[in-house]
Amino acid sequence: MHTLRSRLALWGWRSLANLIFWVLLKLWPYRRNLVLVNMARCFPTRSEKEIRQMVTAYFRHLADLVVEPFMIRKMPHGGLGRFVHYENTALIDRLIGEKKSIVLMASHYGSWEYLLSLPLQTACDVLAAYSPVSNKWLNAWLLKLRGRFGVTMIPKSEWYRRTLGWNAESSAIFVTIADQRPPESGKYYLDFMNRKTFIQSGAARIAVQRDCAVVYLDVTKTERNTYHFRFRLITAEARQLGEAGIMEHYYKALENTIERQPELWLWSHNRWKFHSRQGQKPVNALKLL
Repeated sequence: MHTLRSRLALWGWRSLANLIFWVLLKLWPYRRNLVLVNMARCFPTRSEKEIRQMVTAYFRHLADLVVEPFMIRKMPHGGLGRFVHYENTALIDRLIGEKKSIVLMASHYGSWEYLLSLPLQTACDVLAAYSPVSNKWLNAWLLKLRGRFGVTMIPKSEWYRRTLGWNAESSAIFVTIADQRPPESGKYYLDFMNRKTFIQSGAARIAVQRDCAVVYLDVTKTERNTYHFRFRLITAEARQLGEAGIMEHYYKALENTIERQPELWLWSHNRWKFHSRQGQKPVNALKLL
């Protein structure tokens, strides 16, 4: 009976996601032109047909992302293993055993909400930043939802100060979504996805200040609503590699991940907002509609 209920619930969530997909792509096109521009510029050798297919695949994935946090909200811890698989946890265990704290560099790729199950894989503290919402009830509900597996949620405005001041006597994992767009063009940029890209280096700065190990989270979507998380070491000694070296390694790894399954990245985010001021030729996305 329990298995039947689980299957019916999964069918219901996927049916809702199918409806959301149709709304986002057809009825109320959500930033579709931005998605087209981003993909066309980042994959200049892809054909118009391939870009169309990538856009459709992206909106299917985006619809799944909308329902997945709610889909797992009451799922028992044992049932989560059906949808989230971790690889190379031995790396995390070894670093923690060496009394190292870890800056885990994740991305707007796959399902970052699923990563909040990380405390089930380790005995050390796991911290993650969040952006509070203005509605107090909704904010409290989201915090409860995101913290149900044991993650310590910290407001984004306090993240840098509190991570630097976190207990230095015991190991911790600081989960960072490191591909954030900076609030303005800034001075740090690199070549990423065939484009000059301004970056935030806050995650690397924390790692260097605390001399953490830095680990990259590689993500694969193996089937619908199911993700494979693999830990890959960037450096065990952040101070030796430095901020610039860490960010360069991270964005190269992320580029390889995106090229493997492009539809899983957050293309509807205006990642290159500042580049329209730099004389970049516009892409005529309308002909792709």
